[in-house]
Amino acid sequence: MAIALAIATLVSEDAALITGSLLVGNEMTSPGLAIVALAFGIAAGDVGLYGLGAFAKQSRFLRKRLPVRKARSLKRWLEKRQTAVLFSSRFLPGTRLPTYLTFGFFGLSLTRFTIVMTIAATVWVSAMVLFVSQIQQLLSEFGNTAGIVGGIVFAFAFVVVIPFLIRKSDRTEELPPSQSLDKASDETKQTPTTDANIGTDNAK
Repeated sequence: MAIALAIATLVSEDAALITGSLLVGNEMTSPGLAIVALAFGIAAGDVGLYGLGAFAKQSRFLRKRLPVRKARSLKRWLEKRQTAVLFSSRFLPGTRLPTYLTFGFFGLSLTRFTIVMTIAATVWVSAMVLFVSQIQQLLSEFGNTAGIVGGIVFAFAFVVVIPFLIRKSDRTEELPPSQSLDKASDETKQTPTTDANIGTDNAK
């Protein structure tokens, strides 16, 4: 069961989370087992995306078309905010893929990436599984079907609605606008820039 849930996250993270939550709600598996399996699978998938980003850096085609000064400015910005950016990306829809690929491309700390994303995945999965399974068990008093349907509805709301509201909030610091990047790039004009040193400074 644990292996199946972990692998399922690589196919569809949201579907795996909903399935794991319903299994816990039906007492077909323990909360601890479901949380560990799902969090492990999600974190492994995140590291895989980091690896794709690192692999993409080997592409001469991409390196030639990358605005070097802007890339160096973005890298310096991320270096100062690695933990905050990574942790928040787990809960902000639409930010995960570009964030993980960018961290891999720039060669930012893989150790930090793995630790932060494992913690973030555990927090996210725990909240999801425990909340949905409890709702399902409460609604099961009106029948097993009501419990399952209610669990699916609340799980969908948890996966879609809450991340949407978080994205709309102003609590998370946004990436610097292009004008700021241009300004930062101008400040580095006196420093020689090459694409060879983008992405290897902090890899561990």
